[in-house]
Amino acid sequence: MGARKDLSVRCSRLSQQEVEAFCPKWGIDSKFNSEAPGLDKSIDQCPAASIALYCRHFEFSSLHHPFSVFVLNVLEYYRVSFGQLHP
Repeated sequence: MGARKDLSVRCSRLSQQEVEAFCPKWGIDSKFNSEAPGLDKSIDQCPAASIALYCRHFEFSSLHHPFSVFVLNVLEYYRVSFGQLHP
């Protein structure tokens, strides 16, 4: 399967408690209201005004918040989201 087709068949396995433990470790402030999707939700079902992020991006590539200007410029230039990148 291609990457775009996989988005709708891969679902989250994180609980809200796991997300709440993950955020401080990687510098994600509580003001962002991080929320675990339901266990039956895929990343392409992200609510409006939200940003979906894979925890693996943080773990494998040492991505930290606040994101560097370089990372944000790459996302903007290629018109992609974090979910479309591979570490």
